[in-house]
Amino acid sequence: MKQRKQDSKSPFNSAMGSAASDNADAQPPIFSFEKMAADTGYSVTCCQNDDQAALSRQLFTLSRLTWRDIKSAPRHGLGTEKMDRASIDAPLPKSITEDVTFLILRFNGKKAMIGYRDGRTFHILLLDHDFSAYKHG
Repeated sequence: MKQRKQDSKSPFNSAMGSAASDNADAQPPIFSFEKMAADTGYSVTCCQNDDQAALSRQLFTLSRLTWRDIKSAPRHGLGTEKMDRASIDAPLPKSITEDVTFLILRFNGKKAMIGYRDGRTFHILLLDHDFSAYKHG
């Protein structure tokens, strides 16, 4: 059987990114809006232009850090914190199971991105642009 020569410039030659990395904490986050429900009052389309711009800038900044950096940063800055499911008042997508651990990342001051982490990927579910998505304590 004749072996084909691989094209080193083909985008399909190597593993897709480093999302399957052995040490996701040493890698920058990947952000996904795939599981965010539209028109819930907590999606990107429900935010004002200044919040949308701030979200974009914050995602850009966070994508330059590793998960380890984010975990060690202050929670109201570039850091993260865990959130109890019972604290969330906003409707969650039906696909989110009971075993999900919710995290918060901030954008535009103390406004929250609520989601969960799967390896390097942070799935953004809710944008708490008006401080009504969860009980603030």
